[in-house]
Amino acid sequence: MQLRESNPLAPGVEIGWRLARHAWGSGYATEAARGALTFGFERLALPEIVAFTATGNVRSRAVMDRVGMARREDLDFDHPALPKGHVLERHVVWVAEAG
Repeated sequence: MQLRESNPLAPGVEIGWRLARHAWGSGYATEAARGALTFGFERLALPEIVAFTATGNVRSRAVMDRVGMARREDLDFDHPALPKGHVLERHVVWVAEAG
């Protein structure tokens, strides 16, 4: 998905996942993320794809690690749609590059 202009990582393309709780732990997010990366790089010829999540979302962070994305602490940001001090405000970033 193309990042909204208000996102600190814009312009760019993000992959993300949101699964019903009963589907957690089944590998669906990892499988979908791998497929999205392949499609983005091979079919769309994107140079880079990002993924981000709230700091405490360890499950999504694990997916980003499993699919080979690189942690980019220098790109971490406070989500502009959340109020200052919100528990989910701080977001952490992973990046995958073509090639």
